[in-house]
Amino acid sequence: METEFNTVFELYQNIVVQAAALYTRNQHTAEDIAQEVFRRYYIYAGCGEVENVKGWLLTTARNLAYNYVRDHRKEVLLDVNTEGETLLGYGDSPEKAFFEKLWTTEVLETTDTILSALARKNEKWFDAVTLVYCMEKPQREVAESMGISYEGLQSMLYRAKNWIKENYREEFDCINKA
Repeated sequence: METEFNTVFELYQNIVVQAAALYTRNQHTAEDIAQEVFRRYYIYAGCGEVENVKGWLLTTARNLAYNYVRDHRKEVLLDVNTEGETLLGYGDSPEKAFFEKLWTTEVLETTDTILSALARKNEKWFDAVTLVYCMEKPQREVAESMGISYEGLQSMLYRAKNWIKENYREEFDCINKA
């Protein structure tokens, strides 16, 4: 069991951290979430309850990250080097800093809404979009990892983007302006 766990950990550690970082926008939090994902995997795999390992790990990471973001949405952390200067009277006005932070939060929430809907619509589309556009993986590498041709991946991305435009036109335009 332990050898199998170590193999799974080595294979998927980086992608689980990247997936968590995609949602939390924080590397340290993503690493903590990944640790929890693998702790749960160790428990569930011991009971024989995990069939699709990669899918289970990524889904668990996504769910834990969603929960973290939801639970910590109201927290506002200041970067002392940038936002702290504004609060101390340097740089932009406090109103400008507030509205920029608000705008960034709205864009992130809108992106989260769109990606959640895309995941419900078609999980393969979601995987392709997050790997290519959010994690900025090369398309050929993503196509290979998904077991499809490069042209098939491009077609999948095109269909996913059109679905997003059809169902979330206003939100999509808002994100593109950001």
